[in-house]
Amino acid sequence: MSFDYLWASILQVKESIVAIVGLLSSAYAIFRYGRATASKPYQARIAELIEANSTQEQEIFALKGRADRIDAVLSSKEDFWSRAPQSPFDIKRHAGEISGSIPVISVLNFKGGVGKTTICANLAGYFASIGKRVLLIDFDYQGSLSNMLLNHARIQEFAPTSHKLIEGREKPEQIRPIAERLTSLSSNLWLYPAFYEFSRHEIQVMFRWLVGKEQEIRFNLHDYLQSDLFQIESKCAFDIVLIDCPPRFLTGAVNALAASTHVLVPTILDGQSHEATLNTLHVIQKFRQNLNKNLKTLGVVPSMVVSAAGYNERELEIIEKLERQITEFHELTPVLKKHPIVRKESLAIAGGSEVLYFNSSNDQKMRDIRAMFSNLASYIEQQVNWKHTDAARIIDLRGAYDEARRIASRS
Repeated sequence: MSFDYLWASILQVKESIVAIVGLLSSAYAIFRYGRATASKPYQARIAELIEANSTQEQEIFALKGRADRIDAVLSSKEDFWSRAPQSPFDIKRHAGEISGSIPVISVLNFKGGVGKTTICANLAGYFASIGKRVLLIDFDYQGSLSNMLLNHARIQEFAPTSHKLIEGREKPEQIRPIAERLTSLSSNLWLYPAFYEFSRHEIQVMFRWLVGKEQEIRFNLHDYLQSDLFQIESKCAFDIVLIDCPPRFLTGAVNALAASTHVLVPTILDGQSHEATLNTLHVIQKFRQNLNKNLKTLGVVPSMVVSAAGYNERELEIIEKLERQITEFHELTPVLKKHPIVRKESLAIAGGSEVLYFNSSNDQKMRDIRAMFSNLASYIEQQVNWKHTDAARIIDLRGAYDEARRIASRS
């Protein structure tokens, strides 16, 4: 759903409100006349109608105010997603929590079809296989990651739950148990699935924030992931979180970046993906400056590379352009030339039905695929902090989940 469509809808709502107000004003005038002229048995009924009319006018006035606020936000040149958080949110505390957090990695590019889901799922396979407790979060309303994992795990019935992480209405002790454990793949793997209704939840949460019904919604995921249940308690905490982000900058992607310690940017080495990758890096840089100063970019991963033997001339040209243009950003982001994801027939055949890292075959093709993702995962292992120290952690270890950070008003 585009903002142009949303804006047009808002203007239509405002016009309807004006018409309704006019009709109610006329009705009110008639009621006043009736009150003066009607016989006494009808005066009580007229009084009731006048009171109901007054209530409706108040509700319409409030609705018009909300529509005006949305109109003002959408017509402003300022990026509303990057505006400064309001009190009682503590941005300094957020920075401290990110510094001492388990690795939370967003896999992100604002262009679809670049291999985000495949990379996210197979990285999870690697980390689970070496004994890490891995949480996967599907924030893409298409649910590709969920379909892949749940199909492979042969889980037929499941409830999409990842939208609850951006709504922020439930406490961590209610949210943590509903993660889907994928035991048939690995006892170290959990998933919050998504499906198409995630898109509706994203927009609802955004509008509740824009009209003032929610004071802060961008850090709801962060609040959950920084709670003791996700970070500390031995029976249910995780070692790493991987987030499959949608190819659009809405509530899901915003929550992912606000909660992440790192971001990984896959790209195909072609013209379209090259431009989208630069735009994605620009958004990450702006987000880092305004909302998550400790967010680190792991790098740009060449995906769907044509040959395992090396890059072709066109691919080398795109890599050279990326490396030259990335220097325009404040933080140097490496192009991970030594860690490519090569276009493999087996990956294409598997499609959305299998995580090949968990494939039991030990033939050369499967060994090559596992080695390819292990190579990328080993690089990531060297870049992240696996253990937190007492000095780095800025979490209340006495067990109190900071409700003030969650913002009191949840309706």
